[in-house]
Amino acid sequence: MADNLASFKVFCQGGLNTSRDVLSQGETQPGSAISLINYEPAVTGGYRKISGFANNYGSVTGQANTPVLGVCVADGINDGILACRKPSTGNNYLHYWSNSGSAWNAVTTSGSPTMTGVTKVRFSRLNFGTQKVVLTDGINPAATYDGTTYTQITHANAPTDPKYSAIFQNHLFLAGDPAHPTKLFFSAPLDETDFAPGQGAGVINVGFPIVAIKSFRNELFIFGSTNIKKLGGTALANFVLQTVTDDLGCLATDSVIEIGGDLLFLSQDGLRPISGTAKIGDVNLETVSKDIQSIFTDIVFDIDLNSLNAVTIKQKTQFRYFFGAADSQGVIGGFRQTPNGLQFEYGQLLGITATCADSGYIGQNEFVIHGTQDGKVHRQEQGNSFDGTDIFSLFQTPFFHMQDPEQRKVFYTVATYLRSEGDNSIVMSAVYDYEDVDTLNPTNFNLTTTGAAAYYNEAIYNSTAIFDGNPSPVQRTNISGSGKSASLKFVTNDSSASHSVQGLVITFGVGDRL
Repeated sequence: MADNLASFKVFCQGGLNTSRDVLSQGETQPGSAISLINYEPAVTGGYRKISGFANNYGSVTGQANTPVLGVCVADGINDGILACRKPSTGNNYLHYWSNSGSAWNAVTTSGSPTMTGVTKVRFSRLNFGTQKVVLTDGINPAATYDGTTYTQITHANAPTDPKYSAIFQNHLFLAGDPAHPTKLFFSAPLDETDFAPGQGAGVINVGFPIVAIKSFRNELFIFGSTNIKKLGGTALANFVLQTVTDDLGCLATDSVIEIGGDLLFLSQDGLRPISGTAKIGDVNLETVSKDIQSIFTDIVFDIDLNSLNAVTIKQKTQFRYFFGAADSQGVIGGFRQTPNGLQFEYGQLLGITATCADSGYIGQNEFVIHGTQDGKVHRQEQGNSFDGTDIFSLFQTPFFHMQDPEQRKVFYTVATYLRSEGDNSIVMSAVYDYEDVDTLNPTNFNLTTTGAAAYYNEAIYNSTAIFDGNPSPVQRTNISGSGKSASLKFVTNDSSASHSVQGLVITFGVGDRL
């Protein structure tokens, strides 16, 4: 009997794929996933259950039952963490976090800004000799803050209510003013408050309502909902506006992110890059989200895109899209090195709702933060729970038919290659024949990694802490049953340490064709 046994080996890579047919996915992409929730492409290989977040910054001072309107990581300004919330009285909506006092401090705001009607405050960072942030909200004049002084930009030629800002070629660019939706305003060089034409400032009419602006390499990209243009040059004398495309655009302002040497944005048919290896002019506009096209289609048609918030995690070459609705699933995307070069891998997020988000470095450390509907600011990549709530995770493989979808297989063992960051208990189940209700499946199995290695800065030392052992334990499980195909599920719902599922080996025997 042993001579008739065979092994089917799977390397866990490829990410979530909801666009392939069931036969080809199990054969040509066995390491991908048909469900992948709260797992990320691991830098050490496989799929890793994401880390949690903690309410490191409490609640921003403000009016009860109002959301955090904006957050910013700004190294060199106070202690580096800023947030905005509608005040209960007065107009001091901007706050900075004090590490020494473990509290939020209100910034005195000039010009009597109002938060009535403001749904989001967006930040840009600039340094024209002094480190500052620029704040825009579409209701008030743009403002700057340098850690001491809040200053509204009220020059006669400046827009009065811009929504967007960007720094490009030593100019501050502002756009999205409801009274001038097609106009792009820029300041004098190295002076964000001076919009006088005689000093090198100006206005460009791009010909369509602007929904986002972003500086990338040596160009400023201007997005409309169905158009994209780019601005080249260095100053008023040689700025040149060029058309990128009139066939597609950006559907969500805050979807525009820079990651992996590219600029990504959410368009009508999914996630697209603007890359320097050009297909249209000198940009490449090929969709990079084909593997999860149906998910992005659902986002475009079913979710309020004004609630989309994006954040990048540079240490992991990863981005995350969050939504404000509690029942919405976010998107996680990252790069993995393969023999064919870097490729995107995707998963879904569940349990993280955000009204705003940002990331950046303070000193040597990367900070990833988000604000919530109830006024709290959380730091991500912290701990093993969502601020005390268990993290649900699910990884389901494609259905494997071992090269012959019509021949029955008798299944004997599953070897799961895990990388543990502490003690884990993972429920594994085997599902046969594409979840046919007439096929008998075995009961669930429990994989435990008690005694696995604990990693520095990823486990809390106590009397039970373990600092040795095999960091990639192999969990061999005897299973039973038969079917023409098999899929494996791995599920947790706890606050245990993270783990990575790196690979699988299924041992099976060949049966009949009935």
